[in-house]
Amino acid sequence: MPTVADAIFTHARTIEQGQAFYADIKGRAAALGRNPDDIVILPGFSITIGDTDEDARAIDRELRRIDQSFDQALAEFGRAFGWHDFRQYDLDAPFPVQALEHARSSFYTQAKAITEQAASRGLTLRETVEHQRDQFTSPFVGSAKTVADEIERWFEGRAFDGINVHAGHPSQFRRFTQEVVPLLQARGLFRREYEHTTLRGHLGLPIPANRRQDSASADERPAGVTGARAQQSAVLEAAHNAR
Repeated sequence: MPTVADAIFTHARTIEQGQAFYADIKGRAAALGRNPDDIVILPGFSITIGDTDEDARAIDRELRRIDQSFDQALAEFGRAFGWHDFRQYDLDAPFPVQALEHARSSFYTQAKAITEQAASRGLTLRETVEHQRDQFTSPFVGSAKTVADEIERWFEGRAFDGINVHAGHPSQFRRFTQEVVPLLQARGLFRREYEHTTLRGHLGLPIPANRRQDSASADERPAGVTGARAQQSAVLEAAHNAR
């Protein structure tokens, strides 16, 4: 990934995990002679906003309970594993660690963490799915201020360069855009308007050399772009996947 990637979509349960992955990718990129800021790390997170932190946690629990039965959770469990179908396995047998191979071109970091936890704890497939469905709580659940504070903490702590926002309900995405985004804008962490015409430009990424033009420079950038990290400090990206 550090050799050719421009952006990496990943997953982290804690800021420490995010920082470790961030440092690893950026360090390997530098060792390969690349500018580490020319790769952006963009993990995906579920975000739930309430009037208070307690209210947000209650909303999060209710949305997860309503939206996902065990059968649905089992069907969706394979997402991190390249949508591998886990329904083919015995639910009460040890977790099929061999399934990790299917995640090589998918969300490998997340799938590896799930597999290692299941193996170390001796969990069955059923127990692993239930744990993932019921136990995991996103670090971005709380009041608008709490969520904005946590996004800032992860960004300033170099756990990510941007965030892909998953909202479990359209009303939650509205709350994110109407309540959290203004707080991020006031802190200089989210753009107020677009300055470029391409995603590459918005992310502050360099324009790759044109293979058909020997004179093209790999370091050429859109006008005004000074590097992905510099750009990200003012344009923290958010995309949503509202069900």
